[in-house]
Order: sequence, then C-alpha cells, then structure tokens
Amino acid sequence: MHAKPDLQQASFIERLWHPFFNLSVYGKYAVGLVGFLVCFLLLGQHEFGFVRWLKHQIDLLATEGNTLTDLGHITLQADQTLFSGGLLVVGIMCFVSLMSFLPIRRLVLLMRDISGRLQELRSCGGDASDCLSGEMIPVLGRDEISAAVWEVNGLLEDIQAISLYRRTIEADETSAEIYQRLAQVFTHHLGLKTFAIWETAETGDAITLAYCQPPDLAPEICRLTTANSCRAKRTGEVVSSRSFPLICPVFPQPDALSHYCVPMLVGGKVLGVVQFLFNYVDSGERAESLRQSAEKARHYLRETLPVLHAKRLAQSLQEMATRDTLTGLYNRRFLEGNINPLVASIRRRKTQLGVLMCDMDYFKQVNDEHGHEVGDFILASLAAILQNGVRESDMVVRYGGEEFLILLNDCQEGHALQVADKIRQEVEKHQFRTGGISLHKTISIGVSEFPGDTGAFWEGVKFADVALYRAKEEGRNRVVRFAPAMWQGKDY
Repeated sequence: MHAKPDLQQASFIERLWHPFFNLSVYGKYAVGLVGFLVCFLLLGQHEFGFVRWLKHQIDLLATEGNTLTDLGHITLQADQTLFSGGLLVVGIMCFVSLMSFLPIRRLVLLMRDISGRLQELRSCGGDASDCLSGEMIPVLGRDEISAAVWEVNGLLEDIQAISLYRRTIEADETSAEIYQRLAQVFTHHLGLKTFAIWETAETGDAITLAYCQPPDLAPEICRLTTANSCRAKRTGEVVSSRSFPLICPVFPQPDALSHYCVPMLVGGKVLGVVQFLFNYVDSGERAESLRQSAEKARHYLRETLPVLHAKRLAQSLQEMATRDTLTGLYNRRFLEGNINPLVASIRRRKTQLGVLMCDMDYFKQVNDEHGHEVGDFILASLAAILQNGVRESDMVVRYGGEEFLILLNDCQEGHALQVADKIRQEVEKHQFRTGGISLHKTISIGVSEFPGDTGAFWEGVKFADVALYRAKEEGRNRVVRFAPAMWQGKDY
C-alpha cells in the first residue's frame, strides 16, 4: 500500500521528474540504461557520419587536386565535429549523473528525516505525542523508496497514537474506564469489532467478563467456571485457533468462529485475558490484515497493562480502606466520603431516605462466653442477613462494633418501619451455628427519615441512633420510630 505523492512539498525539479519518481528502482535503472544506450548510439551515429564525410573529402582531394583552402575547410569541419561530439558526451554524462543523483538525493533526505524523527523520540523521553511534529515525511512517488517512506510514516503514526493512548488512560480513574478506552481503540482504529475482556480476581480462582463488544456477545463466548479453565490464563501464552481449531475445550463455537486469546501478563501474573473473535475467512489478504490488527492490539495491551495494574492496585487499596474486612460491607469512612452525592440526589428527586440504626442485643455476652471467633462469625452472618433484607440500591454500612447503618433509597412513608421489622424477625428466627454452637440472637433498630425528620443528613443519623437507644430502654428486640419528643437538645 502506497501513499499519494505529496507534490506540494516537492521541489521544482522533483515535480518535473515526478513521472520518473513513480517508477520502481528497477524501472529507473532500465530508463537510465536505455537513455545511456540511446545517447551512445546518437554519439556513434554522429561520429560515423563525420568519418564518412571525412573519407569523402579525402577522396576529392586525391582525385581533383583541390587547394589548401579546401583542406582548411576540412580541418574546420573536423574541429566542429569534435566539439559537438564533446558536447554530446558531456550531455550524456550529465544525464546519467542526474539519473543517479535524484534517487540518491531522495534516499539521503529520507535518512535525514528518519534520523530527525528518532532524535525527537529520544529527546522526549518516551512521550511521542508531544515531541513528534504533526508533519509526516513527504511521499513523492510510488517506488520502493516511497514505500519505505510510507512504512516509516505509519510507524511514526502508530508510536504517536500509542503514546497519546497511554497518556490518556493514565488520567482515567478506574479499570472500567481503561477497558472502555481500550475497546474504542480496538473498534475504531484497528477494525476489531468482536472481542471480550476477561478479568481475574485478585485472590482465588474467579474470572469474570469485564467488557464485551458487541454487548449481546456474552452468550457466544466461553463458559468459564474458574480462571484456570481458560488456557491463555493458565499458560500465560497466546492461544489461537487458526492452527488448532479445537485447542480450547471451553470455546462454544469452534465451527463458526476462530478465536485469538491474549493474556494480560504483568510481572508473571495474569490480570485477565482479551479474546478476539473472527469469522472464518478464505482470503489470505484478509487473514493477514486481521493478523496485523491483532498484533497492533498486543502493542496497545503492552502499554495498557502497567497502568491497569496500578489502577487495580489503587482500587484494591481503596476497597481495603472503605470496606470492613470482616463483613465485606462499606465502613463509616466510605459513608463520610460518599454521602454528599446521595443526599443531593434525594433532594433533587424530592424523595425520602430511610435511616435504620441496628444493634445486636447483648452481643458482648457472645464474646465473653464463646470468644471473639464466634463473635466475628455472628457479625458476619448478621451482615449477610441485613444485606439480603434490602434492595441492591440500598446501602448497608458497618457503623462500628456491632452497630450497622442501613440507608433505604426512595423510601415511601412507613416503608422504613416495615423493612426494619422484617429484618428484626429474620434475625430473631435465625440460628447462628458454628463449631458445634447454636445461638439465637435478637436485634434492636431505630428508624428516622431524611429529610422528613430533619434537613441535615447527619442529624437524621443521630435521630435513628436516639430511637435505637429508646428501643434498648424499652426491652430490646424491637423497632422504634424516632419522634421529636425523644430529642430535646439543640440541633445536631
């Protein structure tokens, strides 16, 4: 594939000789050789004609006895012939030199341009998106030198695009954003329309589908129950079905599609697998194009992996800081850092947020009589009951110790009390069994609503806490709705 010649940047001589530039190197050589032979024949014909004329004049001198004046005329003609022959020789030499100089000059200019681009790359420290100029090396013909220029320009464009891509994903906040960006590159720049991105868990043997294109592709791809059931993940090697159609035992459509699976390998650990899917093609040219696109995709993946690994590590640290390790619930730090958007949403939609403050009754006795290991088991079990008792849009937070805070989104009047009492009944009838021990426990819950009871969220939490203490005072194992008479102090 060759670029269209850029005549705007060409010199006058290069534009004049443009048809010559379009010839291949062998074509230029053939033209030069033919030109040289033609010029040589012209020179030979010129000299042969002069020799014939000179012989004729000598014959005349011998037969007619012409004077010295005729001899001088012959000498003058000989001098003129030698001069014109010399000019013809010089012209041939100039023509041959020009035919040789122009390709050499173009090759030298190409080397200078390539050297300049490489120096720019070295000076920019790896970020080619800023230091490389936007102008490409001009392409002036369709010969092998122009093909080399085209390839160099393509390489520079790829380097710039990959550098810009890396700088862009470094500013992304989550791995999901990086996957989205990577998918755009695959789809719009590389022409890879069908693929799936699998993500392995930090611990354990789980693997999940993080992204697929098109979105309805999920039923057509692998059924992975564990990470090690994926050959690419298990071996850390690229897996392609082009050479061995049945190489992957979990691929569901080996007769309809071929697959090319690339492990996302960082420091000997596989973070995930990118699986490209292709329809079987009979065209060798199309197959080669797909192979080149897949290879370019691997270049983008190599730039993605260090950034993705750093983002996942940061997310893991964030999870550790904002999630309770025992129960897996969000902790109070997460609530304090993320409550403002929720409050703004409640106010914008003019709905209510149910606030439930929950506390297990006589939990200290469990630790005293059975030890902290049993106590931890009961807290983890209680967290699961609370999580199962609300919707996915609701939030359960371990507020501290044996206290849990539940936030019910878009709560209708009276709904918070119903949910709270349902949770209380579930806890009351649940048997906590561990290590041969079976315990029955109860829970007390205080309920308030925001902004129904107060326009300040944290005051609403305080009101639920006040109602919880009233439930404790009234005998525990009950739900108490906050009332203004319970709080006689100033604003929280």
